[in-house]
Amino acid sequence: MIAITKRLLLLSPLLLAARRAFAQSGDAPAKPGPSTEALDKVAKKAIDDYFIPSYEALRDATAKLVAGMSESCKNPTAAPDEKVRAAFTAVLQAWAHVDFLRFGPMAEKARLERFSFLPDPHGTGARQLRQILAKPDPALLEPGAIAKKSAAVQGMPAFEALVFGASDDAETSAYRCQLALRIAENLNLIATEAVTEWTRQSGWRDLMLSPGGANIVYRDATEPLVEILKAVVTGLQQMRDQRLLPALGKSIETAKPGRGAFVKSGESFAYLNASADAIDRLVERSDVFSLTPAQAATLLAATEAAMTDFRQSIDVGKPWPEALADPASYARLQHAFEVLKTVEDIFNFRFAEAAGISPGFNALDGD
Repeated sequence: MIAITKRLLLLSPLLLAARRAFAQSGDAPAKPGPSTEALDKVAKKAIDDYFIPSYEALRDATAKLVAGMSESCKNPTAAPDEKVRAAFTAVLQAWAHVDFLRFGPMAEKARLERFSFLPDPHGTGARQLRQILAKPDPALLEPGAIAKKSAAVQGMPAFEALVFGASDDAETSAYRCQLALRIAENLNLIATEAVTEWTRQSGWRDLMLSPGGANIVYRDATEPLVEILKAVVTGLQQMRDQRLLPALGKSIETAKPGRGAFVKSGESFAYLNASADAIDRLVERSDVFSLTPAQAATLLAATEAAMTDFRQSIDVGKPWPEALADPASYARLQHAFEVLKTVEDIFNFRFAEAAGISPGFNALDGD
């Protein structure tokens, strides 16, 4: 059953406003929004060319991570072998393409939090993992056991800490490896469930493509489009406010590199680049700017230019911790932070007004 809470979010006052066209000014008549046919076309492209393929890529990447860990755990070492590192990077990049989609199967059964418990400003995952490692329990290595634990220790950050946190003790290394393997299996299970829930009969694909009537989640053709627009804005805000800002702090003196994402594995910049690629790909494959034909080329050019600026700004040529301590690199990361706001404004204001559609609330409002 689809969660009623989804319907409640779409019924909030600001999201109801998202179903109306913006007024030009004062008592001017409302600007007509896109046709139902145009909205349906964008929704179908987003689902079939981006959402589902991205979840399938995540499922396949996690399967390879399981295979890599199974082989690695036959001879566990303190540092991960290259195959495991490559498999982890692939999962990380695939995850960056869906972690901002705060709706659908990943929003159910706490799948998103279980896959990656971020942000974690209070260090809950690290604390709970230390407790587990202080008194290793063989029962936790049983298939499916990790999925019954806290979300903070059953996903990507916990896997990263186990695999990329050095341990020279042979017995500890063996336990850490097996536990990481169980987490990898859990990641694959979650990703597989997401694909199934998207593609099964009467699943999320059918739900988004058949708004109205008995559909309590999407009542008209505008609401799936609002979902897509919210996803883009959420992705930009997530990169800015949850991935960059906690590490940047208010100044270089108060920067906290450890509060970045996936620092232990040295993949912080790779993750940010993959997140930028995800936004670009969703915009391109959904063809969302087709809803504003008169301004499509201008909006696309502005978006591409800003995202190129973002990538160039974070290409500082230094590891994450060093970049946060170097004044020149820190300044470039600050600029990257500002660029994301520029891109967000394109979708929240320029595109939204031109299309006569507003994203309203997004999944990070209130966080």
